[in-house]
Amino acid sequence: MRLWLRLLITFVALAAIGVGVWGYFSWRQLACQWALYRVGAAPTLEAAKTEIAWFESGPDRERKLRELTAKWGTGNQRFDLYLAQYVADPQCPEALREAFSLGFGWHEERLPRWAHYWSWRTEQEPDREIASILAYLDLLATAEPSKTIAWREVLDLQAIFCLAGEPGLARRLDPSNWRDRYCDWRDRNRGELPHAGRPAEPFPEWQGPVP
Repeated sequence: MRLWLRLLITFVALAAIGVGVWGYFSWRQLACQWALYRVGAAPTLEAAKTEIAWFESGPDRERKLRELTAKWGTGNQRFDLYLAQYVADPQCPEALREAFSLGFGWHEERLPRWAHYWSWRTEQEPDREIASILAYLDLLATAEPSKTIAWREVLDLQAIFCLAGEPGLARRLDPSNWRDRYCDWRDRNRGELPHAGRPAEPFPEWQGPVP
């Protein structure tokens, strides 16, 4: 076989592989964008949970969960509400809560939004909820050896740190590093509790009827 023909065949084969790889990644990204749209367009929280299930499945679920949580706080208030509600739901897997919490490490500016929502949805008045959580963490912080906490509790503490005016403490908080930050913060504030009222709406820019 002539050299030019071998080179042509090699070029065509490499081009085909390149097109295939580009098509695969483009399809994957399009599929993710479509799934994100369907979450925000869902008529109810239950319908949104069904759409979120796509992100929780498959061998690439960690990447999909990062895509899901990165969408939060980017302009779709219904999407934000559904995801925040699901994160607080007992059915929510810890992997999603972890991705949601760690996302604040890249987007610290979204922490006040999370704290606002957290204050809006607490079952007790926010001040009483904060006091209850801190009483529990005070007890847990004295345990030896050091205890880890669940990602749900990490999210609670991130909101409280932000409400206390120290969002930097909430950045990259996790179940294993919480104790040192928490104890240092409590010592510096001499046991004082941050104050938080209950907002009238789930997010500062909320438009339309309140769910």
